[in-house]
Amino acid sequence: MLILDNVSVKRANSLLFEPISCVIKPGQVLTFQGESGLGKSTLLHALIHEEPQVELVGQVTLDGQCMNMSIRLSECAQTVFQDPMLFSHLSVGANIALSMHRFPRSKHERRVNTLLNQLGLDGMAGADPFRLSRGQMMRVAVARALAPRPRVLLLDEPFSALDRENREHVKAVLFGQIENDQSYGILVTHHAEDRPPEGECVCLMPSLSDV
Repeated sequence: MLILDNVSVKRANSLLFEPISCVIKPGQVLTFQGESGLGKSTLLHALIHEEPQVELVGQVTLDGQCMNMSIRLSECAQTVFQDPMLFSHLSVGANIALSMHRFPRSKHERRVNTLLNQLGLDGMAGADPFRLSRGQMMRVAVARALAPRPRVLLLDEPFSALDRENREHVKAVLFGQIENDQSYGILVTHHAEDRPPEGECVCLMPSLSDV
């Protein structure tokens, strides 16, 4: 299980939201909702790396092991950010394969092509990512996050650039892999319809205290 025990984030020593405690079971997606600027995205970032003046408080336990604050979840997590964050000097396939550096290169091409097919981008491995639409670029970013089959998927408004049809399709691929791999998902979204039907939802509340 992935357990968050009295977890919050401080910026410049001020608590951004009231501490939360929750349990994510293998194969499940937990959704964070709350008003803009409350620190939802900041929390996702804090789970994978340190930032100046940002402090992660509370305890995070993954599969029975307390999170090492020096590496956090960086070695077992992949993130889909609101921006695709693709590299213009690399092809679509090479962008996706970046997340597979721990896998033999012999496995890269097959995995890349499988994901492109699942996400409706079949045959685009050699394409220039910056000639794609923003929605297509976001699907490439989703493929990159899914490629290494991470233990944890952190999803920061991953569907915002997608039209309704592609939105539903990408949700099915993302949530389907989390369920099949029995991994863990944390989703940040302002849209209730983006939540998986059986997932838990936590609404972050503004902090009542700066300590």
